Amino acid sequence: MIARTFLQAGCLAAAILCASVLGCSHGAPGEQKAAQAPAPTPGLVSVTTQPVAIKRVERTVDFVGTLYAEAEASVATEVDGRLVSIDADLGDHVKKGQLLATLDGAELKAKLREADATLSKADTDEQRARRLRDSGVVSQQEFDGLLSAQNVARARRDVLAIELAHTEIRAPFDGAVSRRLVDVGNYVKTGTPLFVVVEDNPLRLRGEVPERFASEIEVGKPVRGFVEAFRDQPVIGRLTRISPAANPANRALTVEAEVRNEDGRLKPGFFCKAQILTKLDAEAVVVPVDALVNFAGVTRVFVIDDQDVAHSRPVETGAQMGALVEVTSGLKSDERVATSALARLIDGQKVALRRDDTVAKEVQP
Repeated sequence: MIARTFLQAGCLAAAILCASVLGCSHGAPGEQKAAQAPAPTPGLVSVTTQPVAIKRVERTVDFVGTLYAEAEASVATEVDGRLVSIDADLGDHVKKGQLLATLDGAELKAKLREADATLSKADTDEQRARRLRDSGVVSQQEFDGLLSAQNVARARRDVLAIELAHTEIRAPFDGAVSRRLVDVGNYVKTGTPLFVVVEDNPLRLRGEVPERFASEIEVGKPVRGFVEAFRDQPVIGRLTRISPAANPANRALTVEAEVRNEDGRLKPGFFCKAQILTKLDAEAVVVPVDALVNFAGVTRVFVIDDQDVAHSRPVETGAQMGALVEVTSGLKSDERVATSALARLIDGQKVALRRDDTVAKEVQP
């Protein structure tokens, strides 16, 4: 009898405990939903996406070239003499007519004084003979002889004046001294090179462009480049010359651009990687490079539609800008493309999106 009483009590306690648990589980509907988070759908590939973007794109033709001086002159002496002074040296910027060096001109100065004296006497003789000829004392033939002697004396004096001026070696144009070839004390003869002067502003950028780009380039197009010495300072210029014939060895056209160099930082002989700006597209379609799949020579992207289904689509690409690449055909601006797990995607496959706008979509009523 006692055992039966204890058994009934235990059953009653169990029933009360069970009812208590069930009562606790029937809380507010919102609380129950929060406690039971939905599990991800098995078998879906999780991908990230990016919307197709519109970007300003510059279409360019790349080439490599070398900077050349606009002009280069080997400055030589035009008279014999001993070098008595050097007035410019390697790297100096000079103006047209600026003194570079001086030769000893003492002997020429003496000869010039003698020629001046001779010419002065010839002038006096010509004036006296002219009066005597007018009086009939001197014949016309005698007067012509004196006039000829006067002209010879003047020519001799002018030649010596020119030779004396040539003892001062001067710059032929604005530029810089790229080489000095002599020293003070050297005896130089006519034609001996003394300096090499280059005109370094502007400079000429010369290179070759493959013939397939011949229809895209024209004189006047902007040119932008970079040299190793100044990677953060672009070289700016414009296309000035295009060869009328292609090089048969490599099927390329020689092009030349004028490059400004007011500060003198660029030097003739620098190697330059450059671009010719052929066209500017203000509304180009671009996607991340990570969205492209290349297989069997065909470039594709996976477009994700509003139902989160992936569609394989062939595209054609254009200019690349860092992590972005232009798509010239195959995409529209209101679409989005997958940027991860591309190797696991197939056409028509349902995907799970890993993206902030997907989270917003899930919490909407």
